[in-house]
Amino acid sequence: MKSSILSVSTLLISAIVLAQTPQAIVAPAQQISPTASATIGGNYSNINQKGMGSDALVQQQGTANASFIEQTGTDAANRNSVDVLQWGNVTALSGQQNYSDIKQTGAGNDFMVTQQGDMNEVFGAQTGLDNTAIVQQGADSAQQAQDNLSLVDQDGKDNFAEIQQRYDNNEASITQRNDAATGVGNRSYQNQIADGNQSPGHDAIGAQYGDDNELVQIQDSDYNPFNGDNYAEANQGDVVNTSERAFSQQVQNGGYNQAYSNQYGVDNTSYQEQEGAFNRAEVSQNTASTGGDNHAEQYQAGGINSAIANQDGENNNSLQEQYGFFNESVVLQNGGQSVGNQALTIQSGLGNVSYVNQKANGNIADVDQLGVGHQSVINQNAGTPSAGAGSNTATVTQRNANVSLSRQSQRAAATKRHTF
Repeated sequence: MKSSILSVSTLLISAIVLAQTPQAIVAPAQQISPTASATIGGNYSNINQKGMGSDALVQQQGTANASFIEQTGTDAANRNSVDVLQWGNVTALSGQQNYSDIKQTGAGNDFMVTQQGDMNEVFGAQTGLDNTAIVQQGADSAQQAQDNLSLVDQDGKDNFAEIQQRYDNNEASITQRNDAATGVGNRSYQNQIADGNQSPGHDAIGAQYGDDNELVQIQDSDYNPFNGDNYAEANQGDVVNTSERAFSQQVQNGGYNQAYSNQYGVDNTSYQEQEGAFNRAEVSQNTASTGGDNHAEQYQAGGINSAIANQDGENNNSLQEQYGFFNESVVLQNGGQSVGNQALTIQSGLGNVSYVNQKANGNIADVDQLGVGHQSVINQNAGTPSAGAGSNTATVTQRNANVSLSRQSQRAAATKRHTF
């Protein structure tokens, strides 16, 4: 029976790993020639300001309007500012296919773009330090606001970018490159709500390079466990440029959601929370590199969810909680040469599966399963162990609801919602 359980679990884990295929937002070509002939119709506005302390305000109402704004040169005491409002009544074929293009260079710049309607696009680029970018597409009482696209790119330090999108089928992408000294990073915040109409969900992509960055992605689907189809991806660092002391949080409510967090480097933290059914969450830390001191928490409530934590290096921590039925939990920790890794998995419900794979020395695996029909598999130094491997600890507790034994307790949520 033991070998049968192991074979079934291994197949399940392999299926999960193969299913996790990160996607990407494919952006259309940005309008780089701010001329009237480059627009898609409607009204056209082009503002070019050089020097310090400039303000630009554009308000366009109707369909297929285009706004181009470029500001060059500023300092912390004389900041440039941009405010763009594009709106209209969707039912009258207005407030659609509007385009806003903003470029700012210098210190302390800020821009705000508000669009209400469908098929609108925002492209914002800022170079310098202490810049702020805020994009609002739709509203809580949305004028539809679907099929919108927002791309924000910031190059510098101590920058902040926020994108809020309402209704359905919108796409948001924020890229930040940090050239700061230790302790001064960039912050990124994406908030998407799918509510009403077709509500197929949203896509959110965040990429940050450098140290001390923070990235938050929140996607809600009208609190319906079978309504969602959101996709969130957080990338901090890459195989060439590591990212230290990075913070990533992804919160998804609803069903059929996917969340990926990829962190390259040491001393990084990743939180993932999903409520609903048929969700998938994956954390990869120190991907294709060495290091350690990373922390990952994953929380899932609902059914048929899967969570994967993949950590390289040593002194990493993985905490997973799953509540519901037929959930699958995977922890892969490759390291522990000097200081071991720790994995804690809590599952409650029916037919859940837990798999922990740890290598090297001084690792701790702790699995607590409450309910019936659960499976737990722990491999420590499976196969041919490396020299000096050993001194590992494994604990498994399995019980049904009629047993008073209590080892672990449910936290209010594995992820504490982080606000700026």
